[in-house]
Amino acid sequence: MPSLLGMFQDTGPLWVYEEDELVFNASPGVVRFSAKRNFFSFLVPLVLFFIGAMIFSSFFQDYVVYNYEKMMDEDSDEPCWPDWEDRITLTNGTHMCKFEWNTYREGYSNYMTSDNHYKFKEFEETYEHRWSEEDGYVFISFIPQESDHYECYVYIRESSLPENLTGNEFWYYYSDSPDFPDWCDEDPRTVDTQYISNSSIPFSGERIYKVYETDGELWAIVFEQFTDDERIISGYYYIDESEGDLIVTFAPAVIGVGLMVGPIFFGRKKESVLDINNSVFTKQFASTPHLAKSKKLAKPFEMYITHTTKEIHHSGDEYTSAYTTETSGMELSIAGEDGNLIDLIFFITDDARKDFKQTLEKIEFVTGMTIGNPGDQKE
Repeated sequence: MPSLLGMFQDTGPLWVYEEDELVFNASPGVVRFSAKRNFFSFLVPLVLFFIGAMIFSSFFQDYVVYNYEKMMDEDSDEPCWPDWEDRITLTNGTHMCKFEWNTYREGYSNYMTSDNHYKFKEFEETYEHRWSEEDGYVFISFIPQESDHYECYVYIRESSLPENLTGNEFWYYYSDSPDFPDWCDEDPRTVDTQYISNSSIPFSGERIYKVYETDGELWAIVFEQFTDDERIISGYYYIDESEGDLIVTFAPAVIGVGLMVGPIFFGRKKESVLDINNSVFTKQFASTPHLAKSKKLAKPFEMYITHTTKEIHHSGDEYTSAYTTETSGMELSIAGEDGNLIDLIFFITDDARKDFKQTLEKIEFVTGMTIGNPGDQKE
């Protein structure tokens, strides 16, 4: 447990710049003090809470709601549910599925054509292509501005496929790949194109398919399709019909709950308690559970204030490396039972007795002990 506490509770003294930054409560023989909280002390826990809530809501929608809807649907046993009517069944009986959430849809405009060229606007950008068709294969290259070469890809038109698609028809990509046309080796800058507006739809609204494979293994069948007002890009992918890895499935839920609960729980107000009656110094959360971490005090009770310096570590960025600076101040310490000093408060001032007079007088009054005179600089 101490290692867990060390992550979330400060192990050093409380740093204060001004007296009003301290929240100070006292009763006979007991002093409680903490840093005054501001808006920024709540900001990080709130941000992490909302991030966690989004992650958990995604898990809830993708897993809980999905499985509830699946349980209530009589077709839920169908592979590729809920989009089971739009799937590809391969000859070995496995399925490739297409899901609406994995589908890109975007409006386009200004469709224009030239000889074996077409272009359109999308997101205020113009996309120009060259294409040709041979034996049912469609060869298409996007034409970047000022490019000196084409990058041709081979597609197959939906009308070139049999009505009852099994997947075999897509193996052409690596088993019967056609020869690319000669224009694929040309420089597009040498081609003069005169575009005219066209009221038709690219490829008459048909899907044009492209196959992705690795080492002869088919892993995706992607298609592009134009409607009257949209360009659609989607694809079919293998699915794992097993129950899946529970760790992977529930990881978003655990992470989401952790981000919601953790920062709020461990971001609670912390306080230090100096208990002279029981000779104990404690750091803990102000609310329950306190997760207290205590140290026994020396007898008789001893308290000192000394001049010292502290290091401040600054993180770097892309332009600078991490670096360290020093700041001077005065540190209030008490003697522990083991003979070591326990640092309570680091006053960032050269004269704590003047700038933090009320705080020090309250501590002396409650503890019944006069703070020792400043000594040599503390190592």
